[in-house]
Amino acid sequence: MSSRFHIVTIEDFVSNEIDADAQHHLLDLFESAVRSMLPTLAREARFETSDFASAEQRDVTGFSLHLTRLGRGEQTTWQGNFTRIGQRLEVLALSKDD
Repeated sequence: MSSRFHIVTIEDFVSNEIDADAQHHLLDLFESAVRSMLPTLAREARFETSDFASAEQRDVTGFSLHLTRLGRGEQTTWQGNFTRIGQRLEVLALSKDD
């Protein structure tokens, strides 16, 4: 099923040394990364924020994202970790069919 028919909900996140604006932008990139993985069979993926066109405009380049799909089905749990020297954002989200 197309990723546009899925709802992605951020359930929780923990931030270390990242300001609120950067958190917001990273969470948007996280949702975009989840949507890119939804139609695949991949359980893990690694992204660099510089891979996203909006990262430079939003001043969040230089982060690495490790994204893991935990389970599959009507509701799937996703775990993501953004890291950059001295900074970290851990994200937990759910996706489900609309």
